[in-house]
Amino acid sequence: MLQPFENFQALHLQRLVKLNIPYLVSQSYTRGNDHFQVADKTHILITDYDDLNYASVHFNAVKADRYASIIHLSNPMHRNKLDEMIHGDKYRVYWSVIRNSETLEKQLTAHYKDHLKKYLRKSTDWKIASGEQLMTSFEVIFGELFLQIRYKSEQLRVKFEEIEKS
Repeated sequence: MLQPFENFQALHLQRLVKLNIPYLVSQSYTRGNDHFQVADKTHILITDYDDLNYASVHFNAVKADRYASIIHLSNPMHRNKLDEMIHGDKYRVYWSVIRNSETLEKQLTAHYKDHLKKYLRKSTDWKIASGEQLMTSFEVIFGELFLQIRYKSEQLRVKFEEIEKS
């Protein structure tokens, strides 16, 4: 399973405070689990917001998640809890920032090219001739990784897990 996000560190927390980005939305994160290792930590994904309304929309989309919350960085209790999560042994915290988009595009080409072809054959009526190019880009929506696919005048946005399953 592709895991594209940055590990969240204390340095990132300090930077967000300095940049006056006061809200984080947390949720559980299954892409962080390495299925070849013992699941010793709970994986959490956080997304930063400078506007409480946007943070609330995200929170409402994931509120059924046991680890969903809005973290107010101006609240010392919230900051202390997040700091404890970063440095403790119970959680592994990821930040919904893509580490390296070039590397991610290369992984898509190298490891998921056949999955993408299969998905497009099954889910679209696109007739892609050999040698024709698809334009792809990744985006993150409410902590979910999506692949934006463009072919000629057609456009499609797909949860990346759907590509992986194909």
